[in-house]
Order: sequence, then structure tokens, then C-alpha cells
Amino acid sequence: MSYLKSRCDEPLVEVTLGQLLDDTAARWPEKEAYVFRKQGVRMTFPKLKEEAERLAAGLMSIGVGRGDVVAWVVSTRPEWIALCFAVSKIGAIAMPLSPEYFLWSNDKEITEQALEKVKLKVLVMENQPASEHFEGTIPFLHKMFPETRSSKTRNLTIEKVPSLSSIVLIGDRTDTNVFYNLEDIADTVGEDTTRIQHAQRQTDSHDTVFLTFTSGSTGVPKCVEHSSYTLINNSGLHAKTIGMTNKNMVLHSIDLTEFPWAFLFAFTEGCTLVFPSDTPPTASEILSALLEERCEASSFMYVKTLHDLVHDPEVKAFDLTFLEQVTVGGNVVSKRLQQDAAAVFPNADILTLYGTTETLHLATTLGDMTDEQRQSTVGHLLPHLEMKLVDRHGQIVPLQHEGEVWVRGYSVLKCYRGDEEKTAEVKTTDGWLKTGDIGILDENGLLKIVGRIKVVGVPDPANVEEICACIILKSGHTLQSREMREYSEANGLLEEFTPGYFVFLESFPKTSTGRKVDRKRIRALAMEKLALQEGDE
Repeated sequence: MSYLKSRCDEPLVEVTLGQLLDDTAARWPEKEAYVFRKQGVRMTFPKLKEEAERLAAGLMSIGVGRGDVVAWVVSTRPEWIALCFAVSKIGAIAMPLSPEYFLWSNDKEITEQALEKVKLKVLVMENQPASEHFEGTIPFLHKMFPETRSSKTRNLTIEKVPSLSSIVLIGDRTDTNVFYNLEDIADTVGEDTTRIQHAQRQTDSHDTVFLTFTSGSTGVPKCVEHSSYTLINNSGLHAKTIGMTNKNMVLHSIDLTEFPWAFLFAFTEGCTLVFPSDTPPTASEILSALLEERCEASSFMYVKTLHDLVHDPEVKAFDLTFLEQVTVGGNVVSKRLQQDAAAVFPNADILTLYGTTETLHLATTLGDMTDEQRQSTVGHLLPHLEMKLVDRHGQIVPLQHEGEVWVRGYSVLKCYRGDEEKTAEVKTTDGWLKTGDIGILDENGLLKIVGRIKVVGVPDPANVEEICACIILKSGHTLQSREMREYSEANGLLEEFTPGYFVFLESFPKTSTGRKVDRKRIRALAMEKLALQEGDE
């Protein structure tokens, strides 16, 4: 039957993010934790500890305490990491926000409702000037929170988000009567180590320490709660499973907020994490970082990023034999892309990572698997987890049969913050998380993901698959793809997760029993209507 329980001789650890920072700074006093190439910053573990405690003191000075939510809209820069540890040391809760969701959402009310639901206490933002697609941070904040236009005090009262008391800016010091500046509050207070140490002693590894929004691929994003216990153990077990422990320099090619727990690799494994840019990097920026920092591994990149990198005209001119490992996610790596990557990175294992926001990392392929296994599956379940594949009644299906992937274990979310109903929809009373992914488990314990319950995938050269929404219209009604895209954006769906295709059907085909929708036939119908063909891309 399609059930697995992975085992591990190594016990799970009970440590908070703040304790992890202290321990690592003492263990590796000279080692660099991060390289921020855009800012030219190379940060050691002790320097990060110093910065985190400075920011923690500053946040405490404006009223942040245990259990308070501190959110930030910050690009990939040193403050992002320091804020995570600063908030943890206080016993508060970190919530990195995606600019795509917070700054460029077409529905301000949805954003306000989300911030009110999580009881946001402090918002930190980069003070950015106006650009072609953004009016600038100050005008944006005045529009988002009209009360800031006339406020004479930094202790704010916001009607739509009554829990929000302060807004802190990074960068240019303007509107000082309304907004704090991150450097000013930290510099003014100094390092109040006694208060910080007292606050840290009150924290527990199972406390909620991190909030992150789901991708929103099938609806309005939900806010997931995770603890230090889930984040630290998951990062460490994944890194050990794939053999990252002996890597020194590791490239990270995704914006920090897109993959917000990956920063922990530097701590659980003692490697140096290299960020090519403060925004999602180009192929050229990734290539420069690989060559100049001599990265032996890449912690995570999307399949499309790998596709664009190996097809960049510059890449074949360089010797990249030093790269030993590339981890990709978002889809399996096709045979064609595996071959192209091998030509560019001849000594690198291309590994596929499978996980969700709600469960963190779940499974991975390994270098000793066959080409067929690495090209068609997402590999083995990570340690200390249970997985089963079930039918629509929740019954376990036989091996080699399709079923929804359910997972149970330490890395499963605590809940969707402020939303008990949605939590109950995806998490059973005995702890099973319904991923919404449809998979097949084979006799070797390898998992193949074949689709989603609510959406259909069709072939795409760079992404392997593109989301296709199949819709049945009510009798007498008409609709255009353009209208559906506008509807998706207006209802909070992030642009990158808006379906690339919309197909309108008269009915959904059923399986032979007539009781279930036949997703394979739906996919075939969508491909026929879109004139798409299966390929080896």
C-alpha cells in the first residue's frame, strides 16, 4: 500500500533561532555566514549576532515584545537576515512579505484583511524612490494607510489594521515625524544585552516564530505558522540527506522572501550562503557569483532558472567543473534539461526538491539514483516523516495508483493563522496534512507528482509545465481568458501563479467508474484546444 514512515537515528533538536545564532557564532567565530554581492557585504556569524541584537534592542524600544508580529517588505539584503534573528531573540514573530503580494496587489482590501488577521504590530519597509511600476515607499504608505498623512506621532492608529502601531523605514530618513528609521532606533538604544537575554530565555523552540503566506496558486494566500523546531530540523535534515554538509560556498539564486527558510542552511551546515543580487538574479549574475565565489553547490533554484542558465550563450565559455550539486524545485527536471545541464555542469548532481509552504521540504532525489528515477520522480521522503497516498474517501491506495499526498510529522504547519476553518480543511485531527498534490508511490519508495487536485498542468519548455485552468461555464454565459486573468489578479492571486492558460469545457470527462473526474483526459483535451504537444523539454 502507498504508505511510508521514514526513520532516522539522529534525533530532532530542541533549539530556537536565537540560540542557534549564539551557538553558531561561538562555534565558527571567523567564518562568513553570508555574502551579499549587490551590497558588497560579507557577514560573519559573530557580526550577524551583533547586528541581530542591535536590531532586537531597537525593536524592543518601540514596544515589540513576546508574541508580537513584525512584518517586512525587504529585498535580499543583510537586514532581512538580521531581522529574522532579532525578532526571534525577543520572542516575537517574523513575517516576511512578498513585494508581489504587498506592494503590487490590485486589491488593497485583501492585503488589509490579511494584516489585520495576523495582528501585525510593526511593519518594516525599504524606503524606495518612485519607478515605472511603483510610486515610491512614502506615497505607497500614505495611500495604504491614509492616517499616516496627517499623523503627528510615530505611535500610529490605523483603522483597518488596529494592531499596527509603528512603521519603520530602511534607508533614506524622511517623514521622521511619522515613521521610524531602522538605523536610528538601533543606534539610539545600543546593545541592551541584559533585556535581550532575558527575553530570549523565555522563548521555546515550539513557539510560533515565522509566518509566511502560501503561494496563492489556487486562491487567496493563507498565512502559515511555523516554529523554530520545524524550520531548524527541516533545514538540517534536508542538507544532511543531500550531502550539503561538506560544501563551503553555496549559491542561493532565489529572492529570500520567495523561499524564506533557506537562509538557515548557513547555520545548520556551517556553509557560506552567496546571494548574487538583491532581487531575483539574472543568468549573468548567477554565473558571475558561481565563478567569483567558487560555489560548490546551489541551495535551490527553480526549474526555469536552471533552464535559462544552461541556455545562456555565455555559460559554455567557462569551466564550471567545480560545481558539485544543484538543487531545483517547482517541478521535476526533464531528460532534455538534465542533458543540457550535464553539458554545462559536468560534475554536478541535479537534484529535485519537493515540498510545500505548509510542510517545508518533504522529499528529494539523490545523486545515486538512476537517470530515470531522477527525471520522473521527486525522490525519497525525508527523515522523521510519514506519508500516505489516499483516494477521495481518505483510504490508502495501492502502490502505483494515483492518490492525494498526505503528510504527517514535525515539519507540518501549526495552523493557518487566524483561520481555524481553513486549517481544519487541510489538517486532520490526528495531524495529517492534505497537500492537494496527486502522486504515485512505487515499490522503491519513490514519489512521482502527477498533478494538483484543483488545477491541470500542460507542457511548457522552460517550466516543464504551465498551469491551465479548465472551466465549465453556466448555460448562456461567455467568458474570455483576459477576463479570467483580471479576475484572478483582483482576488489576490499572485501574477506568477496566475494560470498561463484558460480553457472552457462543456463538461469534465469521468473515469470508467463515473465517480471521479479523469484529469488525464482533461489534460489531453486542454492540450488539444491549445495545440500543445508532449515534448522532451
